[in-house]
Amino acid sequence: MCHWAKIARSAYYKHFDPQRQSSQRDERDKRMEAKIIEIAQSNNSLFGTEKMTMAVNRQMPDEKSIYHKTVYRLMCINGIS
Repeated sequence: MCHWAKIARSAYYKHFDPQRQSSQRDERDKRMEAKIIEIAQSNNSLFGTEKMTMAVNRQMPDEKSIYHKTVYRLMCINGIS
């Protein structure tokens, strides 16, 4: 079935596993995603990837620095450009 749907078997089981716990990366991405949405709404989505990366890193100093490609991925998922 996975071959027919053109998805990896691991992705199928990851999605349907009820005992699956969020990884640290998933938790961090959720926090960063919330901050990116907040910044985009306060600035009418005028920030690009690089400026958004600087803003997120500046507003969340207790977090490890986020890479601009991660910000780009999270912005694309949420339709922020």
